[in-house]
Amino acid sequence: MRAPGASRPRTVETAFNLELARQLRMRHPRWREDGAERDAVAAEQTRVLGGSSGRRRPDIVIRHPGGLPVVIETEFLPANTVEREAEARLGETIDGHQVEGALAVRVPDRLAGRQAELDEEICRARFEYCLLSRGDETFIRWPRQGWISANVDQLAEAVEYAALSETRLANAADTLQEGISGGAALLRGHLANRPDMFTRMARILHQEDGEQTTRMAVAIIANAFVFQSAIAGNHGIPSPEELLDSRGSVSKLDVRRCWENILRINYWPIFRLAADLVGTIPGAVARGFLENMIGLADRLAGLGAASMHDLSGQMFQRLIADRKFLATFYTLPASAALLAGAAVGRLQVDWNDEEAVSGLTIADLACGTGSLLGAARHAVAVRFRRTGGDDRDLHGMMMERMLVAADIMPAATHLTASTASSAHPGSTFGGTRIFTMPYGAENGEVRIGSLDLIIGEDFMSLFGTGASTRAGGRGATTRQEAVLDRGSCDLVIMNPPFTNPTNHEQTGAPVPSFAGFGTEEDEQAAMSSRLKSIRKQMMAGRGRRHTAIRPALPPAGHGNAGLASNFIDLAHAKLRRGGCLALVLPASFVQGGAWKGARQLFEHEYQDVIIVGIATDGSTDRAFSADTGMAEVLLLATRRRDERRRDVCRAMVANLRQRPETALEATLIADSLETARRQGNVSGELSVGDTNPSGSFLNAPLGTAFRSFGLRYLNLADVMVQLESGRLRLPRMADGMAIAVTRLGELGVRGAGHRDINGAGQRGPFDIVQLEPDEFPEFPALWAHDADRERHFLVAPDSRGSVRPGCSGRAVALWDQTSSRLHYNNDFRINSQPLAACLTDRPSIGGRAWPNFRVERAEWELPLLLWANTTPGLVSFWWQGTRQHQGRSTLTISRLPGLLTIDARTLTDEQLALSEEMFLRFSHRIFLPANEAYRDQARQDLDSAVLVELMGLDEDILGGLETLREQWCREPSVHGGKSSRPRGA
Repeated sequence: MRAPGASRPRTVETAFNLELARQLRMRHPRWREDGAERDAVAAEQTRVLGGSSGRRRPDIVIRHPGGLPVVIETEFLPANTVEREAEARLGETIDGHQVEGALAVRVPDRLAGRQAELDEEICRARFEYCLLSRGDETFIRWPRQGWISANVDQLAEAVEYAALSETRLANAADTLQEGISGGAALLRGHLANRPDMFTRMARILHQEDGEQTTRMAVAIIANAFVFQSAIAGNHGIPSPEELLDSRGSVSKLDVRRCWENILRINYWPIFRLAADLVGTIPGAVARGFLENMIGLADRLAGLGAASMHDLSGQMFQRLIADRKFLATFYTLPASAALLAGAAVGRLQVDWNDEEAVSGLTIADLACGTGSLLGAARHAVAVRFRRTGGDDRDLHGMMMERMLVAADIMPAATHLTASTASSAHPGSTFGGTRIFTMPYGAENGEVRIGSLDLIIGEDFMSLFGTGASTRAGGRGATTRQEAVLDRGSCDLVIMNPPFTNPTNHEQTGAPVPSFAGFGTEEDEQAAMSSRLKSIRKQMMAGRGRRHTAIRPALPPAGHGNAGLASNFIDLAHAKLRRGGCLALVLPASFVQGGAWKGARQLFEHEYQDVIIVGIATDGSTDRAFSADTGMAEVLLLATRRRDERRRDVCRAMVANLRQRPETALEATLIADSLETARRQGNVSGELSVGDTNPSGSFLNAPLGTAFRSFGLRYLNLADVMVQLESGRLRLPRMADGMAIAVTRLGELGVRGAGHRDINGAGQRGPFDIVQLEPDEFPEFPALWAHDADRERHFLVAPDSRGSVRPGCSGRAVALWDQTSSRLHYNNDFRINSQPLAACLTDRPSIGGRAWPNFRVERAEWELPLLLWANTTPGLVSFWWQGTRQHQGRSTLTISRLPGLLTIDARTLTDEQLALSEEMFLRFSHRIFLPANEAYRDQARQDLDSAVLVELMGLDEDILGGLETLREQWCREPSVHGGKSSRPRGA
């Protein structure tokens, strides 16, 4: 027995490091493969650091195969020196390689207890770490402040990321871009008089000729040489350098002969398309071009592209993500890691069961260059090897069966297959399920790519990417059948094209969504008709082999929403019950009218919905794709197992402060999302560190969650949910108080839509004409916005209705039914316009900007006007309207009756008289734009007058109201990035 007062025995850090090293070694199969002289994971070893006298020893060294060595320094809490020790390791050399990444790990003090349970304690523990990396002049710390909380699996993830080296990745991507640009310039410069060559090259890629097409072709050829470097020495395959003769020269024939031999082994996805492209280049030019490509592959091999397979895939993805280089949009690598990590994390599979894992089916039917499918493959591999498995054992099954991809661009499917193959380039496989789909109208057949599979299960691919596509004589191919059964996928993950078929003006194409590959007008029309036919079959509940395709719900696809909505129908058709759907969608999905069918689909057919947005200003910074200039949302959902369940669908909305910058950060955010979902908390913060949270989340019914998208302060959603239930609960109020509110439609009727007033032809009885000075018209109208005139409650009519010939009766009837003094803002530019509602000095017709609202009793107009311009009234308008554009909330006239307002029916005669007095009191006050409510004294005085004087609420609410104003004005969707926002917002 330990004597009273005796100190408790402690495990020294040396013993702890040995056990932590053992646990890490178990979490990656290649960390268990020790070399002849060196351990892949080693703890407390001397003579490790270059130039070391033998006494200096790092705590733990991980030699990631093909990567850079990573050092881990540990210390029990309070760990005052661990960060300094880790920083000192940067720049040291291990096995001739500089250390570019080091982890400083703070260890819970309880792990210094009993050694007998140390292995189990390490597996249960939460550590704190920061990652230190070498920069150009100094080191880089991530996170910038605070520490990352992580378990041992997440420590292993950080080690893998550090071994890849952000510096090396950036250098490799720059080298690749420089080499491809040079190669494309060489071809176009030397062959300017050979347009037929570029035409053949473009035809192979199913693109139109141009500099971007040539760059894509060169990228595919360069990729083949890089991949050849990775597999050299296997199956008798030579390195690219071995193709050079004694003079350092190479012929096109030698390259094609080599690649044809490789195709006999397989590697079809990488070398078939590349060989065809090389075949288009005339021999005289090909020699110098191919020598340059081999030199490029050699430089990239020196940077690790041939040995670090993660590096090879990521450098191509980074290049592709730069739209300035390849002129197309693809999911950013970090965004792909976030979506795939969260999606794979919810798959119901035993990651320790190789047969169960290999039986998964993961599909991307708009695969682009495979960033999402590659991220999903990586997420599966990581989970499998963390249980002790070797993902090399899964590689063949992944390529042959698990991974399903389709696109209409051969270059896209080539790079998708190549990226997936590069994980284990030495492992061969049979055919793949990666298909290039027919697109266009030819010989009476009309094809629209993957969307043909909405009502079908099989289709003839233009060509596949496996050896099974070869038939007949040498080099001949047959069309390969693309088969994907209904309800067969465990995960469908996509970033579908956002093309809007009605966007004729900007594109100049009759049907922009089908204008790819230079399709002619008649082809575009035929393809559009094909999609409409598919939609009709869905509406009728007829499938190619099935008799019912969700007959109770309309399709998600809608022409005004663009093709992305049709891809939701495709994904839903292929997803099994219990499977996960993961999508990148335009932010308009959340509230856009054309997306209503898609939202209904998720409400009725899915559960555990997660909506991820970025709560910042600027459309580009709110995108998860490269350079779209469009706010986007990540959507994850699990398809209901029981189709008869109709309980209320709840969703979690997560609003990030900024887009994740690295795959490591994205993976941790994905873990945080999944933890929050499983715990089921109503709200909270998302964080990958102990300071500066990454974002916040709210669990709510689906409709509320959608409206909470993009909010920086999610408590604003709670304020509005409470207000809709008749209770005012402001920030820092423990309990709400009753407040008399209702929907506007309960108090009157909306006016006419502008098309019913002056619509083309005979739809409207009026022409709208601008008023002349001092004119007093028969049919005055308030038609357009003018910020200078809208700073007071009273806004004078700016137009008049000129009755069209033969329309006198209709004109008088419209006036009698809709004219009023009360008008509501239709398209509220919150960051430039002050008023949500205004009053004209006499009844007027409302127009496009200021539609009418006609109350049952004229004395209700003033309290409704006053309420609409208080802070709660402004927030109610913003909450009810759509916020697709920052600094603006759009409330269409059809949705105006749903606007929350003061219940004027409850007001006494005294309160109605007080409303009139308040109107006179404030009618000459000048109001600032709504987003400046935080500093607008007129607005603050109005809040106090309406809520305290008129409605009789306690003055104690004013403090919470001040906080509400400040938080609302700090919302990016309110200030839109304007300099008038609160300081620090």
